[in-house]
Amino acid sequence: MRKTTAILTLLLVTALPLVAQDAASMDFKQKDKPEYFNHLSIGVNVGTTGIGFELNSHVCDWLNLRAGFDFVPHFTYDMKFHIQIGDSIESKYDADGNRVETRFDHMADYMKQLTGLTVNDEIDMVGEPHFNNFKFIADIYPFRNKRWYFSAGFYWSSSKIGRAYNTTADMSSLLAVSIYNNIYNKVINEEDIIEGIALPPDICDRFATYGPMGMHVGDFKSDGTKYMMVPGDDNMVRANLQVNAFKPYFGAGYSGNISRDGRLTFAVNAGILLWGGRPKIMLHDGVEMISELDNIWGQVGHYVDIVRPFNVYPMLNASLSYRLF
Repeated sequence: MRKTTAILTLLLVTALPLVAQDAASMDFKQKDKPEYFNHLSIGVNVGTTGIGFELNSHVCDWLNLRAGFDFVPHFTYDMKFHIQIGDSIESKYDADGNRVETRFDHMADYMKQLTGLTVNDEIDMVGEPHFNNFKFIADIYPFRNKRWYFSAGFYWSSSKIGRAYNTTADMSSLLAVSIYNNIYNKVINEEDIIEGIALPPDICDRFATYGPMGMHVGDFKSDGTKYMMVPGDDNMVRANLQVNAFKPYFGAGYSGNISRDGRLTFAVNAGILLWGGRPKIMLHDGVEMISELDNIWGQVGHYVDIVRPFNVYPMLNASLSYRLF
């Protein structure tokens, strides 16, 4: 009996260090496994912010972080401005539909003779978006099924998210407009066109009677006077659509697995992007179209009416993600 007890005691003493070592090894492995950021996914998305990619990481059971980049593919849309002389656009046709010469026609012919430049009565402008954003978003999963979530974060980009500019084909017309207005101002101020050289009196009278040349875009809200847009110092016309560079985002969404191993997931999210106030459309001469102008007509007025109400930007995106680990 004493011999058996001695053998058992010896085995127990020998085994204890091995058991302790095993337990320590298991404990190390448990601690070695990270409790946070233990999943990383890469995904693509498409929606109202364009096309993009993002990285996702589950911080813990109820929090997911997303970071990525969205961009709107390049496309253009056309706008037209009408050039006129004086206060109003004259009809080129009489009541019977016959073509008649207008003041613009007379002065366009004169400018052709004087400078060799052709002045068209219509200017084409090209508009294009420039909406490229870096994003950082936190998704909070408050429910047990871990499918529905609420989101908060921000998008960051250049403050200029769209622009419009005249086409190359209309450069000569805009240059002719600038030359005409320079002559008009000298005539009104009774200055020589070039030192020692003045225009004939009948031509001066015609300039003074007809008025300046420009594009009637709209009317000033402050006093109702007409806003006549003229080319800038570089003989071009431009407009920029501007919002805050930093744009907070708030939304909600739903995600779910679409593969058996749970690596492939699909998500849909919707929300709002805060511009930081009403967008601005700044013209090359410093006039802000949305807040300063009324009665903007034609295609330009249609685009302005679309942009004007959006103090926030609606967001709807769908994404597909693959879990790397």
